[in-house]
Amino acid sequence: MTIKQYAFHAHAYLRAQGSTPLTRSQVHELLAAAAGFATHAAFHHQAAWCDLAWRDAGLAPDEDRVIQRCVHFGLSSEEAARAAHGLVSFLDAAGYAPVRFEELIAALASDEDEWADSDETEPAVVADWLSIAVVSRMQQGFDALLSELPMLLEGLEAAAARGIAAAHLATAFMLEPYGALPEEDDHRFGRELRWRGQWSAEPVGFAEIAAGSDRFVRVVAKHRYHLLAAARCGDRRAILLTAERYGDPGALELEPSDEMDPYAMIDLADAHDRPELAYQWLTVLALEGEVSAMRALIEDRDETPFRAWVWMHLSRMLDRDLSQDRHEAINEDGTPYDDDVGGPAYVGGFDGIELAPLSAEENRRAQNEAAQLFAAIEERYQLT
Repeated sequence: MTIKQYAFHAHAYLRAQGSTPLTRSQVHELLAAAAGFATHAAFHHQAAWCDLAWRDAGLAPDEDRVIQRCVHFGLSSEEAARAAHGLVSFLDAAGYAPVRFEELIAALASDEDEWADSDETEPAVVADWLSIAVVSRMQQGFDALLSELPMLLEGLEAAAARGIAAAHLATAFMLEPYGALPEEDDHRFGRELRWRGQWSAEPVGFAEIAAGSDRFVRVVAKHRYHLLAAARCGDRRAILLTAERYGDPGALELEPSDEMDPYAMIDLADAHDRPELAYQWLTVLALEGEVSAMRALIEDRDETPFRAWVWMHLSRMLDRDLSQDRHEAINEDGTPYDDDVGGPAYVGGFDGIELAPLSAEENRRAQNEAAQLFAAIEERYQLT
């Protein structure tokens, strides 16, 4: 069944029950009201109809809201109550349950720890019925997805066509099990993406995939299209995911947060010739007590003499004095040398860093600032 057919059947049912004549567009509004939304537009911005009965989803139509909408359309209180009762009867017998995009994303990504602390929206509760209706059917294969969830897929595609980021991301997550490729293929795609400057491929519809012979290629293309589109629409989760998989630079414009991997962000910034952002992320690591980041700031990022001494003093407080040589025996591949194994040994590690001295006053300031940073690091570790 399609969304239009769903509204048509609801409209026909109300007419057969003798309700005051309502237009088809008004029936769409009443269906949205039953799902708890103020308007039909609000519903399609946040949700879609799923191919599962209301009763099987354990959901109850919002009859009071339906009555309010009927009154808004000019029906009397008695007519509104009669129409609302008729619509609820229809939904109980033949209605399809509403699903919010965020609930669907939560269900599809419930095993992905990286979304647990996402600040994109308030955390969505993963409903059991979604696992039964969607996830379990997805596990049966792509054909089951196409044949048993056509209304949900239609709603997702329609919302995605209107530029709704959550619809794009939910679609990408639904396709993830069928369109995933090895990491090296994602990196190759990322290089192509950077070379093009943007990804302008046209979206592939589910109907085209069902009819095509090159199904896997089309699924991969659709998955990537919707994931990138979600990122382009500003969804933080998608931005971080496309950065991880394809080296997509959109994540560079985000405010730093705990869910972002500083090392990955440094690599991303360097790959896209953004040294100022690589410097910022190295500073984040240094402030967390990462001595290797302090070394990189001093040796590779043109740190000012004063800041270099701040890092030097901080490294000493952390018992990793950057002015001291740190050499060790290693194997040819860089792994630590093992005397019990034997073989040729090589010298690895680092030479100590030599800095031009500061004035006595400047040096005291650098020591004081390093002490403050050290205290903050100690406090952070005590809290964790």
